[in-house]
Amino acid sequence: MTKKPYTYNQLNILNSVLEEGSYTQAAKRLGVSQSAISQAISTLENNLGFKLFMQRGRHLVPTDYCLELGSLTSKIREVEDDLEQLIQRSKIFEAAVLKVGLCSPMPGTEIIRQFNKLYPKLQTEIYFGNFQETFNRVIDGQVDVGILANVPMDDRLQLKKCATQRLVALCSPNHPFASRESISLNNLASETVIFRTQGSNTQKLINKALDKINLSLNPTYIVNTQESVYDAVYQNLGVGFAWSESATRKDGFVKVSIDELPSNYDEVLFSLKDTNNSVVTALMSSLDKDG
Repeated sequence: MTKKPYTYNQLNILNSVLEEGSYTQAAKRLGVSQSAISQAISTLENNLGFKLFMQRGRHLVPTDYCLELGSLTSKIREVEDDLEQLIQRSKIFEAAVLKVGLCSPMPGTEIIRQFNKLYPKLQTEIYFGNFQETFNRVIDGQVDVGILANVPMDDRLQLKKCATQRLVALCSPNHPFASRESISLNNLASETVIFRTQGSNTQKLINKALDKINLSLNPTYIVNTQESVYDAVYQNLGVGFAWSESATRKDGFVKVSIDELPSNYDEVLFSLKDTNNSVVTALMSSLDKDG
């Protein structure tokens, strides 16, 4: 292998001289003697066969070649800084535990997965429950954060939007509704319907929509989790309801819009306002970086 006409240390010194504007200041920055700086630059010039700096009175003036070289060495510094940040970040929250309340797998598990990439030493505990159980866990301090759709405004909470959801009907791929873009709740009057148990925000919104059109549905099945709804629909037991972007599974069901529920709802990550938890702060900030 051909020996390179430079070393990493020489490039680092060159970059420091360019940024500081003098050998003296570069020496202070790097914690070495001025003669060490001068010797490194001189050796680099000899190896490259180009003059890097010209002395104009008291001023050190970089040559055009030096400036072009410096534009490349600055990228080395940026990479070095990024590596240092990565190393330091991996050590943060080494003994910390983040407790998260979820109603459905998505988008919460993906948010946590991306966050754990940033802080691999962090341990995360996930607690699943219906809307009311998850909301109460945050209010009572049983978990640090919750991720839910359609969270009510509450002075005790800080919220950060993380997704947009619609409430849809779920049916099996061989159901007559599967070929339709949308249905009315009235279409369900003669169908086998799957409801959620009390405390489900999904069910509350469905009940509210039914009340508006003075329709009463008698469910054949009542289940306590959204995953149970997906399982029941997969088994072709009836038509259920769920948030549009909440499932990790992709097959065995069809999502159909509901005429009486055309609006989008914000899914938010939320926590108590008065929490002094650096992990929660970092998690909130990670959503800003993700755009």
